[in-house]
Amino acid sequence: MNKSVKKPGASTFKGFKKNDKTGSKVNLEGFGPFIDGIDYSEEVKKCCDFLENYSYRDYVYKDTTNNEDEHMEPQDMDDIDSNTNNNGNSGNRVKLAENIFKYRDMIKQVANRKRKQFDIELDDVFYYKRDIEFVQSIENHTLTYHRLFTYALDQLMPPPLSVQSTINNSVNNSNSEEEIYQNSDMVLDLLAAQRIERKRQLLEQNEIKADSTEFDFPKEILRRFELHLIPRINKPLIPIRLIRSEHIGRLVTLTGICTRVTDVKPLVVIALYTCDSCGAEVFQEVTSREFMPLFDCKSKQCNEAGKRAGTLTLQTRGSKFIKFQEVKIQEIANQVPIGHTPRSIKVYMRGELTRKASPGDIVTLSGIFLPTPYTGHKAIRAGLLADTFIEAQKVTQHKKTYEQLDLTEEVINKIEMESQSGSIYERLSMSLAPEIYGHLDVKKALLLMMVGGQTKRMSDGMNIRGDINICLMGDPGVAKSQLLKHIAKVAPRGIYTSGKGSSGVGLTAAVIKDSISGEFVLEGGSLVLADMGICCIDEFDKMDESDRTAIHEVMEQQTISIAKAGITTTLNARTSILAAANPALGRYNFSYTPEENFRLPHSLLSRFDLLFLMVDKADLEADRLLSEHVTFVHMHSMPPQLSFDPFDQEFIRAYVSQARKITPHVPKELTDFVVDSYITLRKQDSESKHPFTYTTARSLLGILRLAQAFARLKFSETVSKEDIEEAMRLMFMSKESIRVSKEKKAHVNPISAIYSIIKDFCKQNKVSKVNILDIQQKIVSSGFTKQQMEECFSVYKDVLYINSGSILLV
Repeated sequence: MNKSVKKPGASTFKGFKKNDKTGSKVNLEGFGPFIDGIDYSEEVKKCCDFLENYSYRDYVYKDTTNNEDEHMEPQDMDDIDSNTNNNGNSGNRVKLAENIFKYRDMIKQVANRKRKQFDIELDDVFYYKRDIEFVQSIENHTLTYHRLFTYALDQLMPPPLSVQSTINNSVNNSNSEEEIYQNSDMVLDLLAAQRIERKRQLLEQNEIKADSTEFDFPKEILRRFELHLIPRINKPLIPIRLIRSEHIGRLVTLTGICTRVTDVKPLVVIALYTCDSCGAEVFQEVTSREFMPLFDCKSKQCNEAGKRAGTLTLQTRGSKFIKFQEVKIQEIANQVPIGHTPRSIKVYMRGELTRKASPGDIVTLSGIFLPTPYTGHKAIRAGLLADTFIEAQKVTQHKKTYEQLDLTEEVINKIEMESQSGSIYERLSMSLAPEIYGHLDVKKALLLMMVGGQTKRMSDGMNIRGDINICLMGDPGVAKSQLLKHIAKVAPRGIYTSGKGSSGVGLTAAVIKDSISGEFVLEGGSLVLADMGICCIDEFDKMDESDRTAIHEVMEQQTISIAKAGITTTLNARTSILAAANPALGRYNFSYTPEENFRLPHSLLSRFDLLFLMVDKADLEADRLLSEHVTFVHMHSMPPQLSFDPFDQEFIRAYVSQARKITPHVPKELTDFVVDSYITLRKQDSESKHPFTYTTARSLLGILRLAQAFARLKFSETVSKEDIEEAMRLMFMSKESIRVSKEKKAHVNPISAIYSIIKDFCKQNKVSKVNILDIQQKIVSSGFTKQQMEECFSVYKDVLYINSGSILLV
């Protein structure tokens, strides 16, 4: 069994002071404020006892080769496996049950500068001695017990590492010398070491007394941890509007959406001053956001009779700062009572909790509900009123980004297994909004939009977007808005907005005044909040033309250029646009051209990779199936049973996150095929009598983006011909749905249409025998599938003779 290597400086656990365990009073000088009815000495001892002795059982494997002197108790030995160790010798690995001292190990990690965030879970406090009264006291007086646990950690913390040991540890962690001395903790360590050495020299020279505190640092400046109290798992959520005065000082848990997040700024905790007369160092502890700096020195040298007190100068290098961020949390829609407006509350995040949330994120937050007095002119108007805020202790995002998803091995294995099945493309698309009947091609396009293509970055700085933009146009009541809301819910970063309720400023960015600094800052709109995600814009046709022009730059350049209030900058808006629009006349009228129906500029429509027309047409069989589907969903609150178990949203999100890691490329051998396909589309547009969307170079890039997304779904590093064909088919289906002649072709049998394509192809080329691959490209580009082509071969087997990859027309 390998002996543990002793770490320098802080490897030995210090333990609680013996004189405090004998029943003497704990020194809590400067701790306050105190609450009647609480014996603080006993409470601190409880905190120390829990931190020092809490443990849980865990199983570890240990090698017992050549360690015959090691003694193992039979009750701790679960099983022994014979295997070969690293040296090739036969040995035994023993599965042992060990007591893991959770918080004792965390204290060692803090002392060794390997951990900064110290989370104490109240579930652990309860299970330690089943003392529910102690846990309830913590929940009801959280701020007080936060200070008690902080004091207990100060007592249990091992002596700090020497400055040289700290630097050596940083060097071993591959930090450069410049990074080491730029670290504020390193600077404070150097100052502390210098002061300790100075005190030692003065003691040797008998210039100061042993109990002198002149050279001591405040405890706060030497702390290297951030303590957080985590509530119990079964703690009920409290709606924001129900947080009242009785919750002040208590630990509360709530759920809301982040509507505003400020920049992270440094907040002073300990201010260091130096006297210009006597050179004394004075520390000032700051406990709020505002403080009054010190100006006059209070040291003994400056307070001598007849001597003028020196002036203090703030030394920012020796002061202690922490990261600070203010977040505004608002009630989510399902928490707002009927006829009321959403309530909001301010949340202060400090240290490692900053940057845990972004605007638009739905989070579950735990913190201490506290009052704060108004300052300045607000205090005069407010009188006895006080503002309130929540001191954050834990922040959990409901939806993580694709990069932040922490997938388990079980989920990864399931993704690999499902990706090898040939029908993953169809099953994933059918799992999107299964309550909505039909629209399979639209769902396939939405799935490819979630995956996206690969963004190309040129050497000269030019970017070619990989995000896919889709527009759904059609009659009211065809589930366009439901599809948009579902995609915004499934996507890790999805923003849903309505066109009429969105202005150009609301979509791009607004200039506002920062509540902390008072400076003018930019606050991103919907398109900026949806960066690296999907922005769903409903009622796209009802937007004002001046507001709609703000989207042009985003859809192609994926940036937003701002020049307002002296602020000139460019914001990233790397987002996919999913828009839904209704015809200008209410319903689509086939007597008018598409331009007259939608009245949208071609400069905007050309930026959409796919445009689908969803028309509500009367069809006996389709209407019957639709009504049966809707009735079943209404009765059972669930979609009808499919031929497979649909994937849940978590699995779709996990699958897409894994697929987005693939970077497929188009091989050289497919270049001619892509070029020919693009030329075919251009030719079809030129021959069309009523072209609505012209095939441009943007259409070619759209085909490549769709093909890359399809290759990503299959976890393929190379784009295949099948991927190009599927992209062409979706492109054709989107164009075909908009053609005016679509209504006349609605009842054409696809099998007969495919046979007509084969006949026309043979007639144009004056041949009776064609290659299957050549005719397959023509059939797929016309909007038909391979399955329909094979059915045509089966039905017309008497006149179509297939042999060796060729078709002979008899």
